[in-house]
Amino acid sequence: MNAKLRHAVLAAVLLGTTPAMAATLKYGGTTPPLTMDPHATNDFVTAALVRQSYDSLVGLANDMALEPGIATEWTSQDPTTWRFKIRQGVTFHDGSALKAEDVAFSIMRQKEAPLYKALYGGIKEAKVVDATTVDVISAAPDPILPRKMVRLFIMSQAWAAKNGVEKVPDLGAQGTEAYTLRHANGTGPMKLVLQEPGQKTVFEKNAAYWAPFKGNVDSATYTPIGSAPTRVSALLSKELDLIADLPLQDIERVKGTQGYTVVQAPQQLFMELEMDGTRDVALDVFDKAGQPLKANPLKDVRVRQAFAHAIDAKLIVDRVMRGNAKVVGTATAAGFGGYQADLDVRWPTDIEKSKQLLKEAGYPDGFGIQLNCPLERYINTDEICRAVASMLARVGVDVRVKGSPWPEFARMLVNGPNSSFHLIGAAGNSGDTQDTFIAVMATRGKEPGWGSTNWAMWTNPEFDAVAKELTQTFDPAKRTELYRKGLSIGRDKVHAVYLHQPVLSWGMKSNVIMPPRADSAVMLKDVVVNP
Repeated sequence: MNAKLRHAVLAAVLLGTTPAMAATLKYGGTTPPLTMDPHATNDFVTAALVRQSYDSLVGLANDMALEPGIATEWTSQDPTTWRFKIRQGVTFHDGSALKAEDVAFSIMRQKEAPLYKALYGGIKEAKVVDATTVDVISAAPDPILPRKMVRLFIMSQAWAAKNGVEKVPDLGAQGTEAYTLRHANGTGPMKLVLQEPGQKTVFEKNAAYWAPFKGNVDSATYTPIGSAPTRVSALLSKELDLIADLPLQDIERVKGTQGYTVVQAPQQLFMELEMDGTRDVALDVFDKAGQPLKANPLKDVRVRQAFAHAIDAKLIVDRVMRGNAKVVGTATAAGFGGYQADLDVRWPTDIEKSKQLLKEAGYPDGFGIQLNCPLERYINTDEICRAVASMLARVGVDVRVKGSPWPEFARMLVNGPNSSFHLIGAAGNSGDTQDTFIAVMATRGKEPGWGSTNWAMWTNPEFDAVAKELTQTFDPAKRTELYRKGLSIGRDKVHAVYLHQPVLSWGMKSNVIMPPRADSAVMLKDVVVNP
């Protein structure tokens, strides 16, 4: 045994561990990534896989705390300028050196991506100061810009130009396939070996990675399996070593099976029912005879309040989620920046009050409506939607549930939105409630990037004024005041019917050690597979 290895073994023994041999991990989840382009979409599944190959400008630890990434440090130069020091000695997977110019290019590329405008649309310029420094200049003060940079993924400018992807491709476009659908070239801990859309994604360890690996995985294959029983069967038959999105009904079964374990963590999103409060004529809303309504009932806040009173979120948590969730009453959740625990009180379930509100709004007998439901993407969505339909039926609202696979559902929203009532998971990409305000709740298009994922097209001038002020306020006490005001407006005006914050569950073989993350990512560099 050489001296270096002997020292490593001795250190491991002193720490109470043994050095793990290189391993392969086979893991699965509910849905495939929509692309391997790091800037084209911001859904959690795609981001979790993209993060294996692409580093973010600011790193995100497993506990969701900020840590150095491609930027080793960051400082505010003035109210509209943040300075980022760029890590040296980093190489892309094709062997080329990362430069400050690549960072500036990535910032400006991602800022133009439709689904990231809420995060980065306010950036005016990414300026290369020198080989180790990039200044990010915003049109207005941005107190949480470094927090936002946990989703700013760094690409090679030369590689993008070579492969015709200098601009972010449109996922919904027909015709020629973008190169980044199947290929990646980041600086991250894992290299993309193979991407077969809808089938599997294969990674291998990046031996030239700039940071140490905490785990021992040198190759991994991700397989999307939409069917819950099939996914669990693949785990228990040892076809897979780990599955994300373990079905709630199988948690105790997996826990009780020798050689398996379950890891859980609160998810960094909350589930809500969004309602179209802007169209004069809502989509798929009918009278009791099945004829389209000529007016949009969801524009009336009393109807929205009636929905909030009729839908029992606690019952959904207890029965549908089997206790693996926490009821939420505002547009944020525990663990988010800006969360206000004392305001997190949901509208009380009150059937008689709901009926009275519908009567006052001119719908004493209710009406019919289609609830669009994303299948497989979130936990137990089909069951949640059916429970909601049953609850609204008690107040005379006849709900027709239309379930769609996630890619189809996502396209329906992105290309429209073509929905007036739907279930969706909401969150600010940075983990701060400010981003939820801007992306999910602010009036769409009122400011650059505002309302980019405001699929209900909700609008409230008072709320917009609060959100605007929050984005430019650095003082912590004032920010807290603005968080509280915005959350109260969203709740009282029923921006959406808030339901719950889910608990993520991963099932795995007992020899697999994986730190849980609220953003749903299985960070392969940190996974240990023991013999």
